[in-house]
Amino acid sequence: MKQALQLGAFSAANVLSVVLFQWVLLTMLGPGVQTDALFAAMTVPMLFATVIGSSLTQVLVPLLSGEAIEKQQKDSWSLLTLCAILFLVIALFLGATASYWAPISVIGFSAEAKALTVTLSQISAIGLIFTGINSVQLAAAFANGRYIWADSAQVVANVVALVLLVILLPHHGVIAAAWISIVRLAIQTLFLMRGMGCWVAPNISAPIVKQAWHRIKPMLLGSAYYKMDPLLDRFLLSSMPPGSISLLYLAQQLYGAGSQIISKALATPAVTRLSISHKANNDGAFTRDLRRTLLVMALLTVASVVAIAAFGLPLLRLGMEHGQFSAEDSSGLWILLLLISGQLIAGCLGGLTAGAFYARGDTHTPTWLGSISFTISIGVKILMFHFFALYGLAVAISVYYFQSLLFMLIALRRQRYI
Repeated sequence: MKQALQLGAFSAANVLSVVLFQWVLLTMLGPGVQTDALFAAMTVPMLFATVIGSSLTQVLVPLLSGEAIEKQQKDSWSLLTLCAILFLVIALFLGATASYWAPISVIGFSAEAKALTVTLSQISAIGLIFTGINSVQLAAAFANGRYIWADSAQVVANVVALVLLVILLPHHGVIAAAWISIVRLAIQTLFLMRGMGCWVAPNISAPIVKQAWHRIKPMLLGSAYYKMDPLLDRFLLSSMPPGSISLLYLAQQLYGAGSQIISKALATPAVTRLSISHKANNDGAFTRDLRRTLLVMALLTVASVVAIAAFGLPLLRLGMEHGQFSAEDSSGLWILLLLISGQLIAGCLGGLTAGAFYARGDTHTPTWLGSISFTISIGVKILMFHFFALYGLAVAISVYYFQSLLFMLIALRRQRYI
């Protein structure tokens, strides 16, 4: 309980700094062409970061958990070196080809907005290098139970980024915001490097490299497909009035921040415990731990949505209506938060259920189920957007998360994991 409270506190501080970053950005510039271009430009680099970086962290935590410290350090440095090289190549490729893929992803933007999106996309691509390094650093930290250290590094980086944004945004606009996001990732990388221990010469033929590739391989193809979800959303919304992408992105960021608090405090430690239980062949402990964590997370997320429904609008009016952020923007944001509440509830629970599969070395099942869910959601999103525009898309996002969670719960039940 003490660890959960500490993790929750650090995650809350981290989330607060992220929310303040968005607040400064949107109140100074207002939801419009510049912010839409920034958030759209981040979509493709973020897709690569999620598909490869996040997947790698999920795969490595079970592999590194419970191993001897010396072996962990050797394996971690080998993987970090490989990831740094891989993400450098991806970053260079995305930056060099941004003038081709960026305009297509926002086909409804004006010519000026497309040009700005290209520039911001080239800047955002640089962050992938640090994201790749972070994926291994975080896996090493989580495998050793150093959750607080990982969160504290993120808090420091976010606070520095927030200060820089306040100073530079009025003079350099959205370009400054894009570069500051890169600086934030670089600072986080420097802080997390301390947790890697003394440098060890990388061994690209180490057994863990082959094990990691074996587990992540099925995830890459499937994830590359079903994690294109944000790209589809941005593509559809590019034809909407300026500010639509910004409001939806802010709503998703707020729920993402809430999910991070709950996941860091409950799901991440649970996945590490599940990995250890699986390695010890203790299926009873695995099932009990999974059920208990699912129940607690469900209660917390549902209570959070109820609180947003009851108190969200006045709080948004109090906190957001400054500068260029209007009362109409606050009302629209509140409605979006209610309509995409499935992202918080089903998204949190879905992250834990996927982690339960990963803890047992099963990367095929969640990837396959995610691909099926996304395929169904494509049609649902297009139809809902056609008839109900922005709010219809928001409802479709919730449907997608609940559908994906349901599929994974059924699979877990059939395999007697719960």
